[in-house]
Amino acid sequence: MKNIIYKSLFAWLAIVSASVICLTSCKDDENNLNTPLKITAVYLEDSQSSVPDRLVEYARLGQTLRLEGSGFSGLQKIYINGRSTFFNTALLTDANVFVSISGETPILDADPDIRNTIILEKNGTQYTYPFEIRLAAPSITGVSHTMPQAGEEITVYGTGLQGIDRVIFPGDVAVTGGIISDNVDGKYCIVTVPAGISDDGGSLFIEGINGGAYSPAYFNFKRGLFHNFDNVNNYSWSSGIDDAGTPLTDIIPALGSQPKSQGGYQCFNFSGATIAANADKRYWTNSADWPAAMLNVIPGNTAAGMAAVQMDIYVEGNWNSGVIRMVMADGSGTDRYCMLYRPWYRNGAVVPFENPGCWYTITLPFSDSDDYSGKTFVDVVASMSNASYKQSGPWFHNTGITDVFEPEATDVKVYFDNLRVVPLDTPVYDEFGDE
Repeated sequence: MKNIIYKSLFAWLAIVSASVICLTSCKDDENNLNTPLKITAVYLEDSQSSVPDRLVEYARLGQTLRLEGSGFSGLQKIYINGRSTFFNTALLTDANVFVSISGETPILDADPDIRNTIILEKNGTQYTYPFEIRLAAPSITGVSHTMPQAGEEITVYGTGLQGIDRVIFPGDVAVTGGIISDNVDGKYCIVTVPAGISDDGGSLFIEGINGGAYSPAYFNFKRGLFHNFDNVNNYSWSSGIDDAGTPLTDIIPALGSQPKSQGGYQCFNFSGATIAANADKRYWTNSADWPAAMLNVIPGNTAAGMAAVQMDIYVEGNWNSGVIRMVMADGSGTDRYCMLYRPWYRNGAVVPFENPGCWYTITLPFSDSDDYSGKTFVDVVASMSNASYKQSGPWFHNTGITDVFEPEATDVKVYFDNLRVVPLDTPVYDEFGDE
């Protein structure tokens, strides 16, 4: 009988205790549910960063945030720039909520009244927190002309190039006005080249609504010039080029604000004659001395993929066939120690050539040649020093691609100038200044 009484007593105490805990917990939940929403800080969550939980004033598409504040219990909706956004309820507390910014979040096309806002919704009430939302960090993939003259317009290509309001040229020369941005797709911006750029060259730096980015360090790298038909001339001989020893000097194109010719230059087909399939026109520079001199401006241990030959070209007519073959070390066969430029072949497909109607720069990394893949710049120089013939230079070679494109006769004219060796290293943009 006593055991029955004790068991009943213990059961009653357990029920009372559970009821007290439940009443207290429910009261706390009710208080939290009624606590007004408030964000006091926003943190960027990045496990790969030296600061994995960083206090920030803006964030980008695809990033994960921790919102710190109060009243998050019972949170029902989060809107970022007006878009309903998923948040992790399993990690939700009254003071913290984790949310990832969807890549579909509108930026430039967001409603101006709710652009750059985080809106929380609970119990039919909303709380709005001003917070800047940016696209992914910008990048520079190319520059239309890397050795232009002051006053000419150049185009910087890349991603995230919306709202560019500052371009800094080597020598810390800044342009902050007259910049035209592709504010829809962010694929380019156009800027007029200022005077006073350093001839030592370096990277372009651009800055806009999505942050900043650097180009490779090849802009205005005049230290790497080895042939320009003017004050730097290593001409040796040529084949199939009209009067190759005498540079052309007429200013072309005559009109427009985009890059023009600079003093002397040459042309692979100035007469406009028909170039038969598999024929070539060659221009050679004397490479007995200049390659070794380039070791003073490009460190010998530079990876072959981080250095290149650049040259500026101008095209007249339809480039329907043929390549520029930049031969570095002559005497080992047509396909050895060379890099190709074929603008009619992109991403594995033959496409029509788009003539920009002005001079532009082509970049030929040494690693494009199988002979230099995995090598360094000192290996490039050594191959030129050990070549059977101490000559290097560009050809126009009317060749195709095996099983893809058969060459055909062409009368295209390709002018060229400013042959140079350039570095391809790109400074890392430290967004927060502490990485």
